[in-house]
Amino acid sequence: MKENQNKQLYDSRPTLQLNENTYKFSNLQLIYLIIGSPLLSIFIYYFLRLSLNYWIYELTSIQISFFLNLFFNLNSKVIIYADHNIFPTIYIPNHPFEGSYAITTNCIAAHIFSFMIGIIMFIPSSKESYSKKSFMWRKIKTLTVSVVGIYLLNIFRIVFLLFFNFKGIPFEFIHESLFFLSAVIGALFVVIVLKNWLPELFISIYYIFCLISQKRTNE
Repeated sequence: MKENQNKQLYDSRPTLQLNENTYKFSNLQLIYLIIGSPLLSIFIYYFLRLSLNYWIYELTSIQISFFLNLFFNLNSKVIIYADHNIFPTIYIPNHPFEGSYAITTNCIAAHIFSFMIGIIMFIPSSKESYSKKSFMWRKIKTLTVSVVGIYLLNIFRIVFLLFFNFKGIPFEFIHESLFFLSAVIGALFVVIVLKNWLPELFISIYYIFCLISQKRTNE
């Protein structure tokens, strides 16, 4: 009897269709998305701040310095400290201002990566119609392309930020301008990737509203 009741409850849930695929999600999957995503994002953010991940700051600094010298011949150097509680610094000689820039947690876009990974990891798969193997492959592909794309975008954002500041544009002005521009480009890039490879995110969000609407209708 209980099994029949559970089946009836499941059958009564909304069913969505897109591109010949059928989508239906369990409450547990949606709870994981709503609660698990922010918790994982917070964990990743604070994990990236640990000294054992100092190599990420080193790598980012070295790559920024490499492109500054390759594109603009600024003779920049990276200062790496033995104390991993001190962020690596990019030094640009003959700079009209201070010429030293610490590569901090926000500089490596840790907050963006944390949020993005947290969301993608908990995107639910539909209980209907397609294989879980295909879904996992799409999730891995989306995660990889999104992380690499945002990483490169952030590298070049900082490269142009330091170059324009070297040319005399106030740091705060160019920082805010490039941050806004890169945020828009990055958001559009991730949305396009998700839309094409992992539309379950948008469908599951819409599914939550369908459940809420169904419950209100039944009351």
